[in-house]
Amino acid sequence: MVLGGPLFPNELVEPILWHPVIFAYALVISGADLIILASLAYISGRMTKAIPLLLVLGVSFFSAALLGPLADLRQPSRAPLIFLLAHLIPTETHPGFSFIALYANLWLVLIVLSVLFLLFYQSYHLHLKSLAGGRLRNLYRILSLGVGDEERYRKFKPFLTLLAVATIIPAVLWGIYPSVLVVFQTWIFLWRNWVILPLIFFADTFVASTAAAILVYYIVKLARLDYDVLSPLLKVHSAGCVSVAGLLGVQLLLWNQWFDGSPFNAAFNVVVPIIYYVVVLLLLSSALALASLKVMKLSVLVSIVALLGVVLNKWNTLINGQLISRTGLGVLHLELPPDWLLLTLSPIAAAIFIFIVLSSIFPLEVKEIG
Repeated sequence: MVLGGPLFPNELVEPILWHPVIFAYALVISGADLIILASLAYISGRMTKAIPLLLVLGVSFFSAALLGPLADLRQPSRAPLIFLLAHLIPTETHPGFSFIALYANLWLVLIVLSVLFLLFYQSYHLHLKSLAGGRLRNLYRILSLGVGDEERYRKFKPFLTLLAVATIIPAVLWGIYPSVLVVFQTWIFLWRNWVILPLIFFADTFVASTAAAILVYYIVKLARLDYDVLSPLLKVHSAGCVSVAGLLGVQLLLWNQWFDGSPFNAAFNVVVPIIYYVVVLLLLSSALALASLKVMKLSVLVSIVALLGVVLNKWNTLINGQLISRTGLGVLHLELPPDWLLLTLSPIAAAIFIFIVLSSIFPLEVKEIG
């Protein structure tokens, strides 16, 4: 269905290429940014109290992003071929390389590195849990990797630092993956002209990841909130919100400069009004984050407001962005499949389930060992 404006003849065959499932994966990919924060915290020696929470939550959410690079979800039976027959090196028969296969293998690399980071970081703390007894004591003993004293645990510090450094590059690449994937679709008018989308998406993912971490910490701790855990998360979150709001403002200025007074300008009404709402929500979340440094119970509002802004922003970018005709002059009507909500919620529900399982094994707070 066309709301207005001229289209290409074949444009209604499949007006929306990627349905809301790509929106859901864009949210769970925020786990990569949580892993980045945990790695930077360990390397710098700052925000160390938040490392267990960031690692467990990051691994949980990023694990659910397995299908993220699998753009052709119509043939899930072929998914293993991305790993088994990955087209990563150009040949005479098959020039170029598979961008999706590259990121699928980067997913595997990052999962292995981050799980190793989690295991070695928690090893001694799991040993202590095994000594406390309980039904899972044998599992704790296995996962402690034989680390039975603080001195042996300290010897892992160089290796843990190496793991932390190694996780950053694939995590950063994954943090911008959806935005890079969409800007390569040059036939989509809006994405072709959204020149700073990778920067916006990367900063926006930090907002989503810190908002999720703050919310989970609030739910777990309730009245026993620790300033040393929340404070750095709130500061990073506030900076991320301001960054995204500023970058969105820059993009609006660019569009106004390029298209003001042109026939293309009208089509942008599909996305521009929502961008204004997103900017307001993110600036409000930033202000609440700063206020929460003094009144920590406000932190739950920080997360709720920010997540609302993030959801609006990602939907606006990934779904509404496809509604502008490829001519740049028309607007399409959004038609979603009947099961779109289930498909959208499934990856997020999977991430939450994995977190519940992992958090029942790995402590979210541990005693710091120098």
